[in-house]
Amino acid sequence: MSAEEYFNLYKKCVDIESIQFSLEDFKRFQKSTNVKIEREQNCIAILGLTVREVEIYFIGVAESLRGRGLGKKLLKNIISFSKNYGADFIILEVGINNIPAKNMYLSLNFLEHGIRKNYYRNSSGIQEDAIIMKLNLKT
Repeated sequence: MSAEEYFNLYKKCVDIESIQFSLEDFKRFQKSTNVKIEREQNCIAILGLTVREVEIYFIGVAESLRGRGLGKKLLKNIISFSKNYGADFIILEVGINNIPAKNMYLSLNFLEHGIRKNYYRNSSGIQEDAIIMKLNLKT
C-alpha cells in the first residue's frame, strides 16, 4: 500500500478530532526500520519497534465496522508478530474513558501499568488521562 492509502485508512479509523498523524508521517513510517504498519481490511495499527519492545502507537477499526471483533483480530496478529520479532513485551496507552478498547486489551492479558495524566487532548481542548497497559511476552 502507498503512504496515501495507509493515511486514508487511518482517517477512517480515528475520530476526526483525534487525528495525530499526517500523510507525511505515513511517508516516514514506510521508510523507517523502527516503525511497522499492520493492517487488516478495515483496520490499521502503527507499531514502534525497539530491541525489547513493541509499542502500539495507534490501533483502530473503521467506525462503521466497530464491535465485530476486527480490532481484537488485529491485536492478536500484533501479539503474534511481536513474539516472532522477539519482543519481551508490548506497551500502549488507552484513554481512560475508552472502555471497549480497555476491555479488549484486558481480555488478551494486558495489565494496567500506570496512568499518564491529561495525556490526550482533542481539538476542543478537552483533556483525558491515559492508562498505560503492558503485555509481558516472556512468561
